Amino acid sequence: MAVQTSYRLAEQIMGLLQGGDPKAAASISFGEIKISIGQVINSLLKTEYFAVNGKMGEAIPNGTVIALYEDIAVTSFNGKSQSILPIKPIKLPRNMGVWAIYPKYETNGNYELDNEFIPLQMGQGGLIKSQTLINDLLGQVGYENFGDRIVYTKDLTALFPNVVVAMRLAVMDISLYDDYDLLPILPEQEWDVVSTVYKMYSSQPIPTKVVDSTVSEQVGVPVNQQKQ
Repeated sequence: MAVQTSYRLAEQIMGLLQGGDPKAAASISFGEIKISIGQVINSLLKTEYFAVNGKMGEAIPNGTVIALYEDIAVTSFNGKSQSILPIKPIKLPRNMGVWAIYPKYETNGNYELDNEFIPLQMGQGGLIKSQTLINDLLGQVGYENFGDRIVYTKDLTALFPNVVVAMRLAVMDISLYDDYDLLPILPEQEWDVVSTVYKMYSSQPIPTKVVDSTVSEQVGVPVNQQKQ
């Protein structure tokens, strides 16, 4: 299933509100829903602003954030192992769009945030392999980014059959995505966004009285005794 846009998600949420509580839907604007969608996505992805500039003039675009993606599968690949990027990160110098990768070796374990894998530039894996003293990266795991694929320097699945990884990837600030831009979320996170935003608005109290702005009410006087 293709990842949705903010406009499509807002349409879906509005449809749920109109079906469940027409009064709630009538009191909520499309713009409000889209703002809430962005807030929920930021919460799901645990985004944080990314403002690192290289000493050699490598600038990070304004509005870049780092988003966390968890439970990414690792599969065997040509004697090594690989993962498919969950989304397409921003293209940054030296492949910094893939900011960090962390392993979780056991199903009920935790991500080893202090043991992140070592990033390598394309071609460096072959160069390191030819160097006897460092070809095993001193026991650490490295990775290279080939398009939408991350290739690790070891077959992690042979050592840890249940291994998964978490990735920190550079994406745009959610507020900078247009109505029809594909959002940087996983397909399975779409319903989390829809259901969370729906609950936010469907639980709001709705006024039961329509107030005519042309009529001023007298405070403390029963309605049926007020001057017409």
